[in-house]
Amino acid sequence: MQALRWAVLLLAVVSALAFLVLAVLAFNQQFFDFDHAAHDLIRSGPYPQLRPLMQTLSRIGSGYVLIPLTVVAYVLLKRRGHRAARYIPAMLVGAFAVLALTKWIVARPRPKLSPYGFPSAHTFGAFVFFGGAIYVLWTVELRPLWRWVGTAALLLLMLGVAASRLYLRSHWLSDVLGGVTGGTAYLLIFLLAVDPQLRPSR
Repeated sequence: MQALRWAVLLLAVVSALAFLVLAVLAFNQQFFDFDHAAHDLIRSGPYPQLRPLMQTLSRIGSGYVLIPLTVVAYVLLKRRGHRAARYIPAMLVGAFAVLALTKWIVARPRPKLSPYGFPSAHTFGAFVFFGGAIYVLWTVELRPLWRWVGTAALLLLMLGVAASRLYLRSHWLSDVLGGVTGGTAYLLIFLLAVDPQLRPSR
């Protein structure tokens, strides 16, 4: 258990540092070779049969879906008396504040030149919400099999939302990586702050 706590802390720190580096580079309007390479690859071979799936995954990562899901999660956890329920409103407000502030400060355009590209809000939100769902899976009474199946499914969903933003050419790859690292860092730092059981003991 102690090793797991240190792993959570290490992942939080690494994710936060990676997010800050990406944010600084994006603020300076810098793009990477892999940004253009990924964009050109998707533009040259869009695989149109994947478009309905990618549009669905992108909608799942939108606020129109994640906010109602957050409300449902709050009600269900509150009824079960789960300790995480009391922190959901603060987590939602904090995530929105971090995301909005970062987008406003960085102000880097998207591939289609619409504003506020960094970080990808869909990806950030998906990693916060579905990552939080993984945390809940491991803090309620469930058979180990269902925990692992649920965790794998949620991880695939998170990665699917990230991939959809690239496929639809709504973001640069570095925007999506910013959503991944920023969402991961925010969630883990929040959990470390509110759940003493996750903090490594001295």
